[in-house]
Amino acid sequence: GDNRYFYLNILWTIREWIDWLFGGPGRTRSRRDPNVIELGDAIDSWQVVAMEPGERFTLRFGMKAPGAGVLEFAAVPEEGGTRVHATAIWHPAGIWGLSYWHAMYLPHLVLFKGLTRKIGEQAEALEAQELAVD
Repeated sequence: GDNRYFYLNILWTIREWIDWLFGGPGRTRSRRDPNVIELGDAIDSWQVVAMEPGERFTLRFGMKAPGAGVLEFAAVPEEGGTRVHATAIWHPAGIWGLSYWHAMYLPHLVLFKGLTRKIGEQAEALEAQELAVD
């Protein structure tokens, strides 16, 4: 969608182009609704497969790859606030799937750490706006 990936968009864009070159949906940037998400919705090349509003949000990876994966975001209450966790789960298809996962392990650590930080910053900014209006 228009928000993109919150962090290191250039890397996501490169991955989208690679996917598109191999016949995948990588360059598809779509949302049914920019503000409302429902089970089954497509968000770019991801599909919403599970939701517990305010707690958990799970996306299925839709780009071409040697395996299948999901990315899950969880809001975990902590003293003084909430922490956003991202968990990537990969089911490799053979040796190429294992190679893909190992090659992407460190980039994913950096990417998901920055992604969750940016999501948290955006949530804090939205909360501050709402408090200022009240």
